[in-house]
Amino acid sequence: MSAVSIGHIIVSDATRGSVLRPGDEILAIDGQRLAERAEHLPGGHRVAAGDTLTYLVDRGGETLVLQVTLQNFPLLHAMRGWWPMLLVTALLVTTSVTVFWARPRDPAAHATLLTSAIGIVAITGAGFFPLMAVDLVAGYQFWGHFTGQVAFALLWGAVLHFAIAFPATTVTRKQRWLIAGGYAGPLVLYGLVWLGTLAVLGEPLERVHVLVVPVLPTLFVYPPLIVTVLVRKYRGRRGEPTRKPLLWLLAALIGSVVAYFAIWVVPVITNGRPLVPYEMQALPYMAVPIAMSAAVLRYRALNIEVAVSRTVVYGALTIGAVGVYVAVVSTWSALFGPVTSVWWQAVVVAGIAVLSQPVRRRLQALINRRLYGDRDDPYRVVSALASRLENTPTASTMLPEIVETVSAALRLPYMAIEIQARGRSETAASVGTPTGELHRMPLTFHGERVGNLVVGRRSALRELTRPDRIALAEVARHAGAAVYTARLTRDLRRSRDRLVRAREMERRRILHELHDGVGPTLAAVALGLDVSKRTVGDTSPTGELLGRLRDELQAAIVEIRRLAHGLRPPVLDRIGLIPAIREYAGALASRTAGSDSSVDGVTIVLEVPSSMPKLPAPVDVAAYRIICEALTNVTRHAAASSCAVRLWVDDDLHIEVVDDGVGLPAVTNGGVGLSSMRERATELGGECLVEAEREGGTRVFATLPLPKEGG
Repeated sequence: MSAVSIGHIIVSDATRGSVLRPGDEILAIDGQRLAERAEHLPGGHRVAAGDTLTYLVDRGGETLVLQVTLQNFPLLHAMRGWWPMLLVTALLVTTSVTVFWARPRDPAAHATLLTSAIGIVAITGAGFFPLMAVDLVAGYQFWGHFTGQVAFALLWGAVLHFAIAFPATTVTRKQRWLIAGGYAGPLVLYGLVWLGTLAVLGEPLERVHVLVVPVLPTLFVYPPLIVTVLVRKYRGRRGEPTRKPLLWLLAALIGSVVAYFAIWVVPVITNGRPLVPYEMQALPYMAVPIAMSAAVLRYRALNIEVAVSRTVVYGALTIGAVGVYVAVVSTWSALFGPVTSVWWQAVVVAGIAVLSQPVRRRLQALINRRLYGDRDDPYRVVSALASRLENTPTASTMLPEIVETVSAALRLPYMAIEIQARGRSETAASVGTPTGELHRMPLTFHGERVGNLVVGRRSALRELTRPDRIALAEVARHAGAAVYTARLTRDLRRSRDRLVRAREMERRRILHELHDGVGPTLAAVALGLDVSKRTVGDTSPTGELLGRLRDELQAAIVEIRRLAHGLRPPVLDRIGLIPAIREYAGALASRTAGSDSSVDGVTIVLEVPSSMPKLPAPVDVAAYRIICEALTNVTRHAAASSCAVRLWVDDDLHIEVVDDGVGLPAVTNGGVGLSSMRERATELGGECLVEAEREGGTRVFATLPLPKEGG
């Protein structure tokens, strides 16, 4: 018989033939009042099966003295009743041992092993052996149960340990302190609850009810704490492959805790009874080790997919078989009464066993596909690749699409494409992180080797399998043409860049010649003409001729200055791109305001980085010209009150000019200014888009490529 109610010891269950009945309140055992005995340390002299003890009980308001003969604890019956806890423990131990065996130095593997070890202690101490009334006055079982409850509390510390360590390969000093605090936390919480209990509850039996469950405060504190740790890690790992394992663990932990509180904790607090028997309370937490294994399997959280995959397969089969058996037997019992026939139960088990084989094959195929992708169906991989390439807008993005598609389809940790030219290779696209020795496959086009397909193995100790090689060979056969096209595109881009740079250098040379040579010479000639004109007289025929020559020469000087400015704006060399844009925008804004202060001009807002990397000469000229032309169009045609100019740099230089004016006309002839902006971007390998905004106004967006490393 086991029982605890706040302030009372109530019999909740009694073995067959016992003189005690459920609902009896036990007042004393062998003359020891439980209310008084609770003020001292529980336990006492040893008792054994066959001993007879005198119980003083209250049954429906009547006080009875009963002689109770102790019996052996029905361990096998308890184990059958608590099979969900056995199942969760077996699953946790199997997974943790497998993980530790494959990665003995991994901090997360240490955490899983500690979790399973603490779980074994918890179940051994308190899982199958409920607290009896006699344990308060005799024997040492109370302390065994208490130790198991403490282990349950420390089990949450181990889960926090895993949350802190996962998925790092090393543990920092700060993390070690956090992990140590995680294990000490349940004990500190229990100590605080113990002090609070002494202060708030006056009856000893009321205190026993709280103090006998050390895990209680941990249940309310640690799940939110662990969720917070996992959420912070999830938010801090944007784009990393470990984000989804963290999401899986979060979902499993939150779902398990919510189910546990909804089915057991809240109903007991409100109604005194759980919705489902206590024996099933381990079932919600079955999702946690499954989520850990699935994370390792699907996203290579600890790189032990093969070792864990079979554990997941047979663990899921076991859970499914047990669930089907319980569902069938429960449904039959509800409709037609309890199932007592061994033969009938054997029929159910045999049916489940027959069905499990095709389920196992489908489950294994599903897991293999999650683990290895479509390696058994290379044409599926090629079809997916063709579909992606069909929607690829430019040749420069073809190779990244290939490595991303194939690595995702085959679940490879690393893949790259090398372009081979003039006796050397360079990496054109890659995804993932190299793991151990790399496998290279040649890429050919019309018999010429144009590059290599570089693949990282899933494990440093495992070679690529035959299905992997077949699938990759099929991909390589189709990827050669794409690599050849990408190489031609790259060579064309480099040739264009060299031409643009050469043209810019020639423009600078001509600009310097005009500025330092022709310009001063013409200025000197103009001065000579002025002197000659004054010498012969302004009104003489010769003087008039010299005046006309002087005016024509001055017009030529102005034209040369205009041509020089067209070659390269001098302001770029004088103050740089960003200050030059500010100067032009300020002059344009003040010009639009005019002399009448009551008329507001165009408000131009610049959003530019505080510092810019050194840009190639063709790029900063093109950027300056595009922005100046866009701002000029705003002031001339847009009738706008405000305009925003934005510049930012990542792999390329991006320009955006947005105004709130009248927008573009329905039919445009494409003026010289718009064509000029597009041409300047196109000749650098970029693009310039001019479009009307939905809410009104016009948007000019240009992208100017910057030289890449090795380009």
